[in-house]
Amino acid sequence: MSSYVYAFDLSMSNTGIAIFDLKGNIEKVCSIATKDKDSHGKRLKVIADFILDLKSNYPVDKIIIERGFARFNISTAVIYRVHGIVNYLFWDSEQVYYPPKTVKAEILGGKSTKKELKQEIESRYPNVCFENEDESDATAVGLTYFIKKKIINWR
Repeated sequence: MSSYVYAFDLSMSNTGIAIFDLKGNIEKVCSIATKDKDSHGKRLKVIADFILDLKSNYPVDKIIIERGFARFNISTAVIYRVHGIVNYLFWDSEQVYYPPKTVKAEILGGKSTKKELKQEIESRYPNVCFENEDESDATAVGLTYFIKKKIINWR
């Protein structure tokens, strides 16, 4: 049975996910939106249930996560709850973190906006349709892994 590499742009409001085969081909791109009015616990359960469903269809080899950054204490603490859920759900898989700066450097060679990242990926993968920037960010995180491991040639 095949296994897959998951890439995440984690968020309490809309988590982006990209799933790749082991050669770096994009298999699935999706996101998990939660409702602001729901409690944090309910939102975390929505995220966890969605991911568990994905895991049943796409066995995991490893996960790649965009490393969080601290901007505002409360929002940072909330985002790290999502990190905790994902770390727990994938406790038995290798987990690789990349800072946003590394992702931008690998995809576009330096500073860039989310929009520029999205446009670059769409130009190289015209059959992939992103519903939001969280999905394109997750895809960029996953591509960073395959570029750094020299599994795909980006330049």
